Amino acid sequence: MMEAIKLVFCSFCSSFGFGIVFRIERKYLLIAGLSGALTRIVYLLLLQITPEPFISCFLAAMAASIFSECMAVTTKNPSTVFIYPSIVPLLPGGTLYYTVVGLMLQDTEMVAANAAPCLHSLAGLGIGFIIISIFMHYRRTYRTRMKWKLFGRFGKKSKV
Repeated sequence: MMEAIKLVFCSFCSSFGFGIVFRIERKYLLIAGLSGALTRIVYLLLLQITPEPFISCFLAAMAASIFSECMAVTTKNPSTVFIYPSIVPLLPGGTLYYTVVGLMLQDTEMVAANAAPCLHSLAGLGIGFIIISIFMHYRRTYRTRMKWKLFGRFGKKSKV
């Protein structure tokens, strides 16, 4: 339990720090840190249910993307402002590092042991974010079309 709290705190700090690096406005840095902490909490809960890294990263990325989209609408910012810091806790740092080191040293055993979990995590991460982004894009497009259909292009009630 204490280890999980440390991981969540470190995820908050890392997302907060990446928010500083990405030059997010000060008033949104706390939200960026919370997005990383939320992502880590969801990921840790999912690891308790299934040890499969693809599913855990996939669902945690979807949760992070939904939170980021909601915060983007609330703060009237692009969603990428909150998505980028929320990705940080999900990146498979260790397996990615050892995969690249194995490639550099031409150690096929090291590459074989680390490449599959790394690629599964990255694939889950990418697919999770893309699905929510596509859904939100079509949702915004549909709402805009319905608004134009009901109120016309310039905000007046249409006769249709």
